[in-house]
Amino acid sequence: MPHPTMSVAEALDIADARHWTSRPPVRPPARVRHLLRHQGAAELAPRLFAFPDAVTQWAAGDTSGLTPAQQTLIEREIYRAWQPDVRRRAHQQILHHGGSVTVQIHARFTYTTSCGEFCDPRLRSLIEDLPTVHARMLFEARHRNADEDELRGILADGMGEAYFFRALPTDQQQAAVAISDLHLVQFHY
Repeated sequence: MPHPTMSVAEALDIADARHWTSRPPVRPPARVRHLLRHQGAAELAPRLFAFPDAVTQWAAGDTSGLTPAQQTLIEREIYRAWQPDVRRRAHQQILHHGGSVTVQIHARFTYTTSCGEFCDPRLRSLIEDLPTVHARMLFEARHRNADEDELRGILADGMGEAYFFRALPTDQQQAAVAISDLHLVQFHY
């Protein structure tokens, strides 16, 4: 799964995979069995675009009805769910020991100021270290499975502070930054 993505949640999951102490199962039946240990088939099935009966069949080893798209979704779920304690421990070490969370982003941004909202038509490619407070908020939001809009909002605020407003005094940083068109995001920590 390590590939560029347009999802902040997936990008965090891919970065977290670098801290795993063991690899997740490779075959779809083993992956589905692992996922079913932590949630029911009825809860997992909608995220895999399948019926609960199909999910239990896959776990039993019958993958005849499994599509390539569903295999990709199973892989995403494994990346999301694998070794949550290792993930939390890695995040704590990064935040408490001066580690940095570097984000590489290729996106368009919108700015909201007291004068109104301005859409920047430029597609910007930026590589910045997120401020620690925004990295902490991003990790905490991911731990509680926040939706993509909330994760993008936190990332946009962090990019605003790290890049767009870094030369301004704090009292002049009155604009808000939003990601209007995300093409790629990757995290490194």
